[in-house]
Amino acid sequence: MIWTLVTFVPVLLLRLYIELLGTMLRNLQFMFVGSKHFSREAYDKASKTFDKSILERRLDGKVCVVTGANQGLGLACSQALAKCGATLYMVCRNAERGQKAVQGVQDKTGNPNVHLRLCDVSSVKSILGLVAELDKPGSKIDVLVQNAGVLLNEPQKSEDGYDLNFATNMLGPYILTRLLEGVLKRSAPSRVIFVSSGGMLTQPLDVDVQKAPSARGYDGTALYARDKRRQVAVAERLAELWNDSGVKVLSMHPGWATTEGVRKSIPGFYKFYQDKFRDPEQGADTIAYLALEDEDKLVPGGFYLDRAPQAKHLSMGGTQYSKSELDRLMANLDSMVSQVLEKHKDTAQQQT
Repeated sequence: MIWTLVTFVPVLLLRLYIELLGTMLRNLQFMFVGSKHFSREAYDKASKTFDKSILERRLDGKVCVVTGANQGLGLACSQALAKCGATLYMVCRNAERGQKAVQGVQDKTGNPNVHLRLCDVSSVKSILGLVAELDKPGSKIDVLVQNAGVLLNEPQKSEDGYDLNFATNMLGPYILTRLLEGVLKRSAPSRVIFVSSGGMLTQPLDVDVQKAPSARGYDGTALYARDKRRQVAVAERLAELWNDSGVKVLSMHPGWATTEGVRKSIPGFYKFYQDKFRDPEQGADTIAYLALEDEDKLVPGGFYLDRAPQAKHLSMGGTQYSKSELDRLMANLDSMVSQVLEKHKDTAQQQT
């Protein structure tokens, strides 16, 4: 017994040291890469090569859905798509703020086909209600932008009992995407765009979605980045699964963009780097680009920044994952979705 402890403790300490060192290297490289590529200056440099005509293309007759649309990136994206003539559904959690945002987009773009849909993406019941409104006979969705997100630094539970960061950033968007699969395929060629975060580069892929984070030592920033990594991985796998059906699945990140969530959730980081931050319109430019660019010019499952596909891992990050790990993530998510929907089957039946 004593000998077992003597041999086990050094191995455990070595493992912890290696993990800590890996985290430090990832974070250092992330700050270096971010300062170089995620800043306002980086956007200004990249935008000199942009084809400005792409965001002037028309979306008349196309239906676009944007979640988290009442502020920040979602609002900026909504304005860009509405300006192109899309029939737009702005999905917001709060009716008053949502209606104000819808009115603002209508006034700014002159597009009357901008509508409010209420949904809290952390709530399965709310998602089921939204799906019932969007997936009706004869309806279509040409572009689905999964933008809604939250970064909470204290543990909170969703109404379904899940960690609220996870429910909002991963589980809810995944359920919504899966439940809209039918209408997306009927609308093909169509697109799903996950608005991720460059912060995901600091996290490996954690496939164990069933495990709730501990309240002790709760790290909202790390959990947010972990779910954003999962979003990129899910986009990668769905792109493969749905490619033959004409649904293109993509992910992107906006760079370091000024939003209310950033200011509130990571105030120290924002205060230190605020002079480097992009405005929401610059951050949302790539979302609009992915909605408007020609199908054959987009990389299925690609992770985009400033209109170009990016590496999904830092060179010293140690975050690469195998196809089997990706398959396990999808299987675990699908299992969780099945369990969740089983609990809400009465609500689902009432909506149909």
